Amino acid sequence: MNPSTDTESNAGLFAEPPLVAIDDVTKVYESEGGVVMALRGVSLSISAGELVAIVGASGSGKSTLMNVIGCLDRPTSGTYELAGVELGRRGLDARAIARNRLIGFVFQGFHLLARTTALENVELPLLYRGIGKRQRREAALAALEAVGLGDRLHHTPNQLSGGQQQRVAIARALVTNPPLILADEPTGNLDTRTSFEVLALLQDLQRSRGITVVLVTHEPEVAACADRVITVRDGRILSDVRHHGKDARTQLAALGAPNDAGAKGSAASTHVSKLPPLPSIGLHLLALVAFVAGTAAAAAWSQFTSQTSAWPLPFLGGALAEMLVWRNHLPARATAGSSGFCVDIALRQTFATVCLAVPALWWKGPGLLPGIWGERLRAAIFGPLPAAIAVLAVHVALLVAARVAFLELGRKSA
Repeated sequence: MNPSTDTESNAGLFAEPPLVAIDDVTKVYESEGGVVMALRGVSLSISAGELVAIVGASGSGKSTLMNVIGCLDRPTSGTYELAGVELGRRGLDARAIARNRLIGFVFQGFHLLARTTALENVELPLLYRGIGKRQRREAALAALEAVGLGDRLHHTPNQLSGGQQQRVAIARALVTNPPLILADEPTGNLDTRTSFEVLALLQDLQRSRGITVVLVTHEPEVAACADRVITVRDGRILSDVRHHGKDARTQLAALGAPNDAGAKGSAASTHVSKLPPLPSIGLHLLALVAFVAGTAAAAAWSQFTSQTSAWPLPFLGGALAEMLVWRNHLPARATAGSSGFCVDIALRQTFATVCLAVPALWWKGPGLLPGIWGERLRAAIFGPLPAAIAVLAVHVALLVAARVAFLELGRKSA
């Protein structure tokens, strides 16, 4: 008996199954122009912990192959297994569960919700899974810290650079702890330096956590950083080459330091972006709608019941709405160490005071004047419409002042 043969047999017996296993997969699309064969008998296996690049010209079938691996599409024929589970013939619900639990996606266009903070964007996959708020928040915080964005939690996408937005997208892909990350042209919208920064992050995750990373790219520099390059042409695998991928951090260092002007501009924009974001205009408008609706309801109640007990409600509601609008922003400002925090606190407190002072004047102010003059003052100054307009004007003025003052402080300190 040959010992070496016996050893090889045992090694094959106990070998770990591949994470991705595709066997003789075809994908056919029917269109008005005829039948298109996007994949033609593709067989492929990817082991856990690999960093694989799929390359090919436009129309070669690489995106279709990525869609099949990502459970976004089903093969017309053949089998596809992910983590030992056959998914090629599963329905929409089963594939959606597999995507949520086993795969993290990173797209060229980031696909972040525009009016949602980085933290809330990263929480989204866990929300779909039904995870509680506290656990979602903790997992999202850990994911953002892992990609170096622990100080950008409350920034919306338009307050982040392209590289930072892609890092948020990577954190969103990581938050469910998937064994597989699929990146579709992750550096397509980024400059050279930022591209290598994103690649270095993906390499770190692959090496430190053992995550399998499969990326689709048409850039040779990106593919060179992978340990395995699969070339697709006309729906078939043309070549499958394993090599020692280049280190992205080494490539980044070879680019040298940014020029002084660029560094200064980058530092200024980074400093300004560190300032916590102001709540959106939409939230403020929502608070105003609630205030106006409350005022109308109070006016109707007073008209039909001859009672004024409901009048404090819209003003108290307006103050409460403002507090709700700012509840996720004031703590961030306090930790930012910016004097803008003090300005905002003063302005918001002033507005809250106005909201609470008006009903007090409604009750006590006219009573200080004798007879008919008090009633006329009540009707002229503290009627429903003038009161609403007055508080609305104060609100808008303070809102504009807060934004101007905060942005001016950020500009000067940068």
